[in-house]
Amino acid sequence: MKQTLKQIKISDIPDALQRLGISQDTTINLTIETVEEEQEYILTLLQQIGQEAQAKGLTDEILEELLADES
Repeated sequence: MKQTLKQIKISDIPDALQRLGISQDTTINLTIETVEEEQEYILTLLQQIGQEAQAKGLTDEILEELLADES
């Protein structure tokens, strides 16, 4: 079995493993990757802004026109 748990606090790992049905005596491989909360927040915010802009009609072509250097 392979299961990925994302953005979980260290203190919540025992409960998460139990919810997955993994007993205390099971041997597992564990990879830890810290999450930069601020970076994640910024990426999420940028994604939300992009989605809202697209919903309001922003296209790649319009964006290129807006970003064009007219100097």
